[in-house]
Amino acid sequence: MPVSAEQPNRSSSDFKSVSFYVAMVVIFVCLLVTTALPIIIFGYYRSKIIISDLGNDLIEQTSKTVIEKTGNYFMPASRAVKISSKLSELGAISCNNYRQAEMYTLGVLKSFPQTSMFYFGDEQGNYVHAWRLADGNTRSWFIRASASPPTSSRIFRDAALKVAGMDRSNDIDFDPRVRPWYVGAKRTGANFWTDVYISFQSEKPTITCSQPVFDPDGKLTGVWAADIELDEISDFLRKQKIGKSGIELVINEKSEIVAYPVPSLIIRKENGVLRPVKVEELGIEPLSIAYREYVRTGKNRSAVEFGGETYFASFREFPEPFPMRWKIAVLVPENDFVGEAKQSMIIMLLISTVMLALAVFLAFLVSRSITSPVRLISEATAKIKGFNLDEKILIPSRIKEIQLMRDAVSSMQKGLHAFSKYVPSELVRQLISTGEGAQLGGRKRELTVLFSDITGFTSIAELMPPEQLMLHLSEYFDELTKILTIYRGTVDKYIGDGIMAFWGAPVHDADHAAHACEAGLVCQEKISELNQKWIMEGKSALATRIGISTGPTVVGNVGSLERMNYTVMGDNVNMASRLEGANKIYGTQVIVSETTYEAASGKFLFRPLGIVALKGKSKGMAIYELLGRRSDADANHAAELCENFTL
Repeated sequence: MPVSAEQPNRSSSDFKSVSFYVAMVVIFVCLLVTTALPIIIFGYYRSKIIISDLGNDLIEQTSKTVIEKTGNYFMPASRAVKISSKLSELGAISCNNYRQAEMYTLGVLKSFPQTSMFYFGDEQGNYVHAWRLADGNTRSWFIRASASPPTSSRIFRDAALKVAGMDRSNDIDFDPRVRPWYVGAKRTGANFWTDVYISFQSEKPTITCSQPVFDPDGKLTGVWAADIELDEISDFLRKQKIGKSGIELVINEKSEIVAYPVPSLIIRKENGVLRPVKVEELGIEPLSIAYREYVRTGKNRSAVEFGGETYFASFREFPEPFPMRWKIAVLVPENDFVGEAKQSMIIMLLISTVMLALAVFLAFLVSRSITSPVRLISEATAKIKGFNLDEKILIPSRIKEIQLMRDAVSSMQKGLHAFSKYVPSELVRQLISTGEGAQLGGRKRELTVLFSDITGFTSIAELMPPEQLMLHLSEYFDELTKILTIYRGTVDKYIGDGIMAFWGAPVHDADHAAHACEAGLVCQEKISELNQKWIMEGKSALATRIGISTGPTVVGNVGSLERMNYTVMGDNVNMASRLEGANKIYGTQVIVSETTYEAASGKFLFRPLGIVALKGKSKGMAIYELLGRRSDADANHAAELCENFTL
């Protein structure tokens, strides 16, 4: 049956097999993971639900607190203007008595800290005004529009209400009757609240509450009003904590931000005029998304996604009797609520990982003590497969079956080691690696064959003692065999003082002709070096002739069922032998066939020798002397020599 250079087929079980200790560790880990993981996941999601519910309750409670705080903040000012209106209708307060009116407005200002200004204007354009300054002092302003001539007076008072300065003028450019707070109260005839605006004096978000005053006939006589700055509401929101990074804000019906933890962010200057910022101008994209969703659906609660994170949003209307249609908005990242659950899960995972690592370590130790001898036997057989037979097999084990396997492998190693003394180790290693079986038969392949022979070896042998001759020849064979092996050659046999080698089998070599030529040149270079050494040692030089031929060659096992030899046969083998002998005629060292020349001429320089009819051949063929490599330093000289010869 013909030999094959293909890899032997492997069963599917070969690719599915795993080591015993790995299987034990994997099973143990899988059992632990399938037990612990559901518990961890259940604990995480259960904690997440509980914390999420607590978070919703916190949002609800915070919204109620803010609404209550805002209502308590505004209602006293509303009552103050209503009471002032009633007192004016009863005649207890009159704008004609400016001293009385001033003291009254200053008293209201001191009684209600949330009121920054308190003032009154009547139908004649008269006006009395009290304003709390940022440094704690106050300023009063009187406009006597009905006097002749009209006058405007400003009185500056310290924190104790003592006069610190006064300014009077007849230039009046303010009319309370055209102000929004006056117009609104006059139009509605009831308590009136303006939209949020930015005070030109304090540059803070402000809202004004006003109340009309009527005479007994129901005719409007004037309007009381109070300015309420909203920065305290913003400060209150800043002190509120919802999660780690949750925010709260108050929004009016125009989508303007009334109060925010950072008041400076809700004021914008446009065309020289300050105005409140709207929700989508704040630059918080999750809030903008949630607000648009609220406006579209009317749902008070929602969850929005942004930047790979989930946010919980809540919008709640201020209930009656609050006079404005304001909303308290809350936005909190989900992680602020479930972060603790995630942290707990991470801790549980870390603990589980440590336990798992300890379990894996113990499983590894146990499985290793059981399977380590099996692994060592497997490694020993792998070394034997690679024909590495020098290491002694030492596998300690108390298991009887493993001891039997160890002894069998050790016996096999010793037998192969003895066998390698008679059969070339490299040849056996190649046969094992390629999977060629020891079966009779062969097949034809394109190979390159090399024959070498020592010139005048018979005469040399007659002059040397047999023992010295054997040592001398062994050194020669050893050096050349190493070179042939390095350049991928397979040493077939030693024929007396000659060597037979071939390239391209059992391992495929696409560039076998070039490798054979390179090996031939290196062999001649090494022989030249050795001859110099041997001459100095008083030994005979061993001049060598080499013949190389490339062509179809039968390669395989030849012999009997009891004894086989892996070799090459055919006309190409004979051709290489004849070319080696032709060196005697031409006085050359390396002669190659025409097919070898054609295959390797791109890398090497060849001198045509002529067309000859070798022994056993009826037809002439071109032969060439191998001179050197085209890459050598003296290649130009050799190339010129080759050009002087033509066939």
